[in-house]
Amino acid sequence: MTHQAIRPTIATRFSSLAVKVMAVVGLGLALPAIAAEQPLTGAEIDRAITAELSRHKITGNPQINPAEIHNPCPGGVTVAPLFSNWKTVKVTCPQDPQWRHLVRVELDQPKGKIASQSPKNRKIKSADKPSSLTALALNRSVVKGEMIMAEDVIEVSISAQQNYGVFHSADDVIGRQVRTPITAKNPIKSRQLEPRYLVEEKKPVLIAYSLNGIYVEMSGISLQNGQSGETVKVENLSSGKTIIGKVIGLRKISPMH
Repeated sequence: MTHQAIRPTIATRFSSLAVKVMAVVGLGLALPAIAAEQPLTGAEIDRAITAELSRHKITGNPQINPAEIHNPCPGGVTVAPLFSNWKTVKVTCPQDPQWRHLVRVELDQPKGKIASQSPKNRKIKSADKPSSLTALALNRSVVKGEMIMAEDVIEVSISAQQNYGVFHSADDVIGRQVRTPITAKNPIKSRQLEPRYLVEEKKPVLIAYSLNGIYVEMSGISLQNGQSGETVKVENLSSGKTIIGKVIGLRKISPMH
């Protein structure tokens, strides 16, 4: 093959890469710095959870956004149930103690005992007929200002009338600060917790962007408070431009396309 035959292919590939880079620049993200290790996507975490469920002869649907971007885990993630069932799973990275995600799973064929039937929960008041609905509660009473820890969280049975303003995913309550006192073994209400701002106004954030294999991370300053899934304005420190992004994690946003 002659050198003349190779040149058009090289030119085509370079042109394609240039288009991708220009797309990133157009979002005010400046020239990308490609990470040495590829980040994990929500789809990859979904597959890891599904595989672990299958290993235990369980089928279910992990409640995770497949497009979400997560920090890399070089050795692969581990999956384990958070409670005595698989309604909520804990996904961790053995190489990084800070890498931890809790994912809710809609089970098709629940296996094993539910937490509300475990010995420590048998004293929970319930209706005469057992309810299939559950919500999160605490195994101890807490007062205003306390922080909810993973070991505090349990599941309890609730009635259909109680299934309002309660929590079903442990990730929504762990690490939250208590606004008003919560009695042990009573369903936690959203009004009892302080708002959980994963991104805070005037605080540093990480702008994470992925496009066709190109992964970009850069620093920014949030111009608004934001909870998980909300959109906020962020100033890109590299370009000086203001962009709009979705809150996808603690101090992390993904630019809106």
